[in-house]
Amino acid sequence: MKISYKHLIDNINEKPNIKELSDRLFQLGHEHDIEKEIFDFEFTPNRGDCLSLRGLLRDLNQFYETIINKDTYEKKIDKLNFKFTNNAKDVCPKITFLRIDIESIPSSYDDELETYFSHLGIKKNNFFTDVSNFISYETGQPTHCYEALKVEDGISLNFTKNKQDFKTLLEKNIELESDNLVFTNTNDEPINLAGVIGGANTSCSENTKSVIVECAYFSPEAVLGKALKYSINSEAAHKFERNVDPNCHEYVVKRFVRIVEKHTKILNVEISSNEYISSKEKTIEFNYKKINKVLGINISEKECAYFLNGFGFEIDANLIRVPSYRNDISHLNDIAEEVARAIGYNNINSKNFNFPPKKNKNNIDNIEIKIKKLLVDNGFCEVINDPFT
Repeated sequence: MKISYKHLIDNINEKPNIKELSDRLFQLGHEHDIEKEIFDFEFTPNRGDCLSLRGLLRDLNQFYETIINKDTYEKKIDKLNFKFTNNAKDVCPKITFLRIDIESIPSSYDDELETYFSHLGIKKNNFFTDVSNFISYETGQPTHCYEALKVEDGISLNFTKNKQDFKTLLEKNIELESDNLVFTNTNDEPINLAGVIGGANTSCSENTKSVIVECAYFSPEAVLGKALKYSINSEAAHKFERNVDPNCHEYVVKRFVRIVEKHTKILNVEISSNEYISSKEKTIEFNYKKINKVLGINISEKECAYFLNGFGFEIDANLIRVPSYRNDISHLNDIAEEVARAIGYNNINSKNFNFPPKKNKNNIDNIEIKIKKLLVDNGFCEVINDPFT
C-alpha cells in the first residue's frame, strides 16, 4: 500500500518532517520503505483499517492533531428509486447506491485529486472511475461505478449456481465457477464479481455523465481468494478480504459527491441505503490494572484512557467502545497492545524473569511430543517462519 507523504502532511497540523513521521509509523507497528516521499507499507492482515490515508491518520492522531474527516456534500440528497434485489444478505448486510448526473466532464483535476495520480504514478481512466479510485485510497472503502443507462432496469446480488462467462472491465474473459458472489442484470448475466472487479458491459467511459455508484460491505469470506483464483489484480479485493468499516457508507458517498461537486456542476444526485442486518457494537471492560499487569507497566487510569482515546476508543461507564473499523479488537489483550503501541515498545522497561530449573527434562519432552501429535492428529500444524527463529 503506497501513501504519499504530501497527503499525510496536508492533514496533520503539526507538519512533522518525513523522518519523524516515519519513526512514529514504525512505533505504531506499520513497517514501510520510503522512496521519493512515498511510503510503501506492508500491513499485517489484521489491520485492514489502515489500508487508506484516513486509516493512517486515525492511528497518527495518537501523536498529532490530524484531519480525519474531510469536507463532504452537505446539501439534501433525494431518495433513489433503484431496483435492487439482495439474495445474499448474510454476506452483504449493508449496501448503498448513489446516482449522480453531471453537466460536463472536467478537463482537469484539482490539486488533491491530481496529486493522487502524479505522486503515486497511477494511470487515469475516466472521471468517475478516477474519483472512485481516489475515494478508496482516501477512505479505505472501495466503490464501483456503473454506467447508469446500462443498469437502469435494476440489478441483483446472487451466488452463481453454474459456470458462467464473465468479461471484466479490463477486457479479460474468465469462466466463473459456482458459488461466486456476483451482481447480475435482469437477464441473470454477471456484471460485477462482487468485491473484486466490475464487468466490461456496464463500465464507465470517458463520456459517462450519469452513474450508479455502489458502496457495499461484503464479509471477507465471500471475497477471499477470488482475485487469486481468477488471476485478477484487485485492490478492492485486497481491502474487502481484510475487512472494511461497515458503518462508513454515509460518509464515503457524501465525500464522493463532494469530490465530483468540486470539479463539475451536478444536475442530479439521489441515494438509496439498504441495511439488512445491523452491526453490533463491540464493548470490552475497561480494566487499567489488568492492562498494567499484561504489559508490566504502571500507568494511571487517566493515562490509559488518554492513550485509548487517541486511537478512537471511547470509554463510558467502565466500558471501552470499540470503533466499527477495528475488527481486530476482541479482548483486553488487544487493548493492552494498543496501549503499548501508544507508549512505544522500546519505551517499556525490560525485566528479568527467574524461571525455576526444569525437573525431569525427558518427561517434559515426552509430554511436548504427545501434545504436538494430538494437535496434528486434529488438523493443526506448526509453522515457524524465519523472523521468529
